[in-house]
Amino acid sequence: MGTWSTESFGNDDALDWFGELREAPSPLTFIEETLNTGSTESVVAAAAVLASLSGCSSTEVHEDVAAWCVGKPSPSTALKQTALNAVQAIIDDPAADGHDAWAELGEDDADYLAWLSMLRRLQVDLG
Repeated sequence: MGTWSTESFGNDDALDWFGELREAPSPLTFIEETLNTGSTESVVAAAAVLASLSGCSSTEVHEDVAAWCVGKPSPSTALKQTALNAVQAIIDDPAADGHDAWAELGEDDADYLAWLSMLRRLQVDLG
């Protein structure tokens, strides 16, 4: 797997973050901490988990993430709003990891636009 992908769990850092989430004594607290202080990759992963926990099927997540979410409680409206704000901060900040990573990797505009589209779908699913 590569460093970056247009999918929420299409990179190593997001999957590493998910491994930490599975071990967290309080998963929703861990997610909230990630949304407030995490890297771009982990914030996107956390938002995707919240969308999945909310029952949104349009958010694509890794099959292990989808299986982990089954039977878990839905997140609060406040936590989903925190995720919405965190994703918007990524979209709004041209210096955020995702924006400059696409430029550094020499990715074409189509991949960059697909990544932005995934972030916007996350927002819709969380809203």
